Amino acid sequence: MFGNNGHRIPSVLIAFVFGGGIAQASEYNAAHCQAVANTLNFHWESIAGSNPGCTGIEYTNGTFEEAASGSIAMAGLSVSNSSCIGTATYTLTLSADGMTLSGFDTKDNVPMTLTRGPGEECFVGHWVQGQSDFIGHIYAAPFLQRQERAAIPTLSGTGLGVLGSLIVLVAGRILARRRAADSASR
Repeated sequence: MFGNNGHRIPSVLIAFVFGGGIAQASEYNAAHCQAVANTLNFHWESIAGSNPGCTGIEYTNGTFEEAASGSIAMAGLSVSNSSCIGTATYTLTLSADGMTLSGFDTKDNVPMTLTRGPGEECFVGHWVQGQSDFIGHIYAAPFLQRQERAAIPTLSGTGLGVLGSLIVLVAGRILARRRAADSASR
């Protein structure tokens, strides 16, 4: 399709405008996610800039305890491939629905939004500055610990007291029945 000035209009734009918006295809890569599983490290892949296709892992000082709080400040300590990636510092906050991490690379003042789809084990997003564009993966589980704990019902002090009283009551009745059964059999 062509616009008024004869330039071709990308079909994705046409679908977006006339379709009321379309879902963006996920950039999730299971192998990249697996490379940083059970860590708070980033897997980065350069998709634009001076070295497209270059990948590496940025090792961070993030802690699972801080990630579980829903908000983290962490720094990159080293990288596996210094020919294309470097270290940065990050502040990231988990959304209420657990599907988005948003924040900044505070070292370079780059806004970041990382999302995950259903069943995806990592958050995925772009780090873009100038001509450079990197896709990053970071493992989701450490951030979701708080939400998983919140889903498990707990008892308050009063609830524990009531539960204890019920256990004593039931145990007393069981003992009474056993004694009655023992007396009847003698």
